[in-house]
Amino acid sequence: MLTLFRFPVLSGALLGAGLLLNSPVARAQGATTSVQAAHGYDFLTVTTIESISKNYAKLLFSPAFEGKSEIPLEDYSGLGLEKYFDKIQRNTLLINQQLSNLTVAGWELVEVHVAPFMPANPSTTRYLFRKAKN
Repeated sequence: MLTLFRFPVLSGALLGAGLLLNSPVARAQGATTSVQAAHGYDFLTVTTIESISKNYAKLLFSPAFEGKSEIPLEDYSGLGLEKYFDKIQRNTLLINQQLSNLTVAGWELVEVHVAPFMPANPSTTRYLFRKAKN
């Protein structure tokens, strides 16, 4: 026990981890996860493609959500900085609305992956959702 006190940061971290892992909240989360995992999950991927090309600017759902597999987004083409920012704001509102609809329908956001920015390619973000199977 004495050797542990030679490293006060390490002993504090170990003590803190032990207290946190044994908290009622941590135990409840562990119990909930194991029950849901027994039945498995359905997964849904939402991909946003923001581009200057009208053909590429889309919100994609796989599998389809509420009968839709694709929703067009506004492309970023056109002149004028003010219009550019207006389009970004409208796209952001549409994306947020769709993500909110998914959570209301019981889908849980698990992971977000942003593709590295490359000037020649459209901006792509993937959202992975899961829902416990019944």
